[in-house]
Amino acid sequence: MLKIVIYIFSFLSVGSSFAQGQATDSGGTIADSMSPKWAFEADVYYYILPSQKNTSTFLAYADRGAIHFEGRYNYEDLNTGSFFAGYRFETGSKFVIGATPMIGLVIGNIDGIAPGLRLDLSWKKFDFYSETEYVIDFSGNENNYLYTWSELAISPFNNFRTGISANRTRLYQSSLDLQRAAFAQYSFWKLTAGAHYFNPFTDDSFVIVTLGITF
Repeated sequence: MLKIVIYIFSFLSVGSSFAQGQATDSGGTIADSMSPKWAFEADVYYYILPSQKNTSTFLAYADRGAIHFEGRYNYEDLNTGSFFAGYRFETGSKFVIGATPMIGLVIGNIDGIAPGLRLDLSWKKFDFYSETEYVIDFSGNENNYLYTWSELAISPFNNFRTGISANRTRLYQSSLDLQRAAFAQYSFWKLTAGAHYFNPFTDDSFVIVTLGITF
């Protein structure tokens, strides 16, 4: 686990160093101010499970303009890391639609490649977000699996977001193929904290507590 987490943050550090190198030329002068800057985000999802051992998922993002990178640990499966690269396309002003096709490599308990797609839409106080990937397992087609995380939300006032969510994963085993949740998030400074209550009032209910930081 530690080794893969180090890989993820080493990847981000390299990206940051590259960005700094792009900001100056060989003479040390400042580069064109219109050039895109790097943006980073790191998230932790803590699964509070009723009948299984609690676990955490770690996610790291790096963006430079339309270029997008991701690193994950314990997302596709326990003790499994994944690394993605993609390019974002966006259109619209009041009703904004964004799509980021990606390709990824999965290593650990699952070894394979994973084409994926991030999709986001926003209009006034409403937004929709989904991230879907199809893991093609090197060990055989019978282990291929479609993962997805989707959210439909409203932000009724500044810094607060709430809505419904759906998650299809192998990380948590239940009688339901698609986990369903209500969630709420609050942002302050560079942090966003939230909680998702999945499969409420059923025997398969569980909670995910989230914390993210942008820098």
